[in-house]
Amino acid sequence: MCSSDLGWELAAAWLPAREVAGDYYDFISLEMTPDQAQKLGLVIADVADKGTPAALFMVNVRSTLRASMFDADSPVHGLTHVNQLVCADSHDGMFVTLFYAQINSMDGVVTYVNAGHNPPFLLRASDEEPELLTRTGMALGVDPSVMFTQHAVTLEAGDFILFYTDGVPDALNDAGQEFGEDRLRELALAHRGDSAMGMVSTIEATLKAHIGETPPFDDITLMALKRL
Repeated sequence: MCSSDLGWELAAAWLPAREVAGDYYDFISLEMTPDQAQKLGLVIADVADKGTPAALFMVNVRSTLRASMFDADSPVHGLTHVNQLVCADSHDGMFVTLFYAQINSMDGVVTYVNAGHNPPFLLRASDEEPELLTRTGMALGVDPSVMFTQHAVTLEAGDFILFYTDGVPDALNDAGQEFGEDRLRELALAHRGDSAMGMVSTIEATLKAHIGETPPFDDITLMALKRL
């Protein structure tokens, strides 16, 4: 999947371990700001389970998040409300890690909440090492009273954010070797001059070559955001 608009490029890949999955990603078109900048919400999430139960739980999370973020004063207020609703519907210890980012298309500011998810890589066109967008709260569905915080970064032309679920570094080959976060980081750095789709396609192809004929044991999701 690939989309390019408003000076930004987005691309994603989704590889379920079974016919249905507990991973998901979404692009949410939000309101125009007073200065006529478009706001876009991005989310990547991973339910702590696989198959049909995880997929059904994720459908609820997706619809709750989409409904909540349109009226939210900020990402942190929206995710706090989402967590309260998800906790009310969570059964059998099911929870979801989630990273939500809200983009201002005009000034390049990305405001985010990381709810217990794998830290995305922020790849600057001018830096040799990525910055990790670390956790700002715990996973959704565990504690309705939990407090989240939000952080913000500004992307300049050529900068990337690479989002992923834990199925990427945890992917095993037939020798039982993990793909690993170090390898993912090296690939991202080597291809940060590519398009968003080019980076996602390269990582996806390298992952598939690593996995080979080994049956996948976890869902895999990748998403790349680039400011043009």
